Amino acid sequence: MKRIGKGVVWLCAWVLAVSVSRAAPAVTNYCYNSDFTSAKGPLDGWHTDYDWTRNKHQMGNHKNASVLPVFRAKEKVLKMAVPSGFETKVETPLIPYEPGDRYECTFDICVENVAVNILFQGYNLKPGISPDETPNLQNLRRMYKAEYVTAKGAVWKNMRVTIPNEKVSPVAYSHLKKVRYITVLMYVPGATYFKDGNFYVTNLKIVKLPEKARVTQ
Repeated sequence: MKRIGKGVVWLCAWVLAVSVSRAAPAVTNYCYNSDFTSAKGPLDGWHTDYDWTRNKHQMGNHKNASVLPVFRAKEKVLKMAVPSGFETKVETPLIPYEPGDRYECTFDICVENVAVNILFQGYNLKPGISPDETPNLQNLRRMYKAEYVTAKGAVWKNMRVTIPNEKVSPVAYSHLKKVRYITVLMYVPGATYFKDGNFYVTNLKIVKLPEKARVTQ
């Protein structure tokens, strides 16, 4: 019996690897302009202007947002300046949502002098708003608030949040089923920190998980 040469083994392994890679479907990133490269502007679609809330701790929030070409060896980085006592916040573009769907958001974040809360939020239209209108935060009301994670520390960390958990209570699902749009919110509570800081975000991806949410009995 002839022995199989190393070259033949290597070739078979390469063909198998290529066929597997071709068979694997591409993962869709549901966050529009997640890399801040839109031709309409680096923050196109992102929510940074909250002057409409008339909350004095959020007025001028959009002035705190910018996109850096490079920061600490990472490219296309969202920078949010955090003035002392200010509730700095930013939300991703809206994503249409179907009840029961589960999403996961992963991102790299670096934080200076403060702590950042990150979570998914779920919205529906305010009363009197037509579904035909272009949705924006001013025309929406929050129906669901997921659990948040907190980021601290001036080194890059990879983190994630999900909406919802794999198992949800009947009460939680009663709110979730009213959700039409979701965002990922990142914010620094203004009443907590009385010193200036910054936070930086990059490599943000929002993907749909294969498992549907299950309602606990």
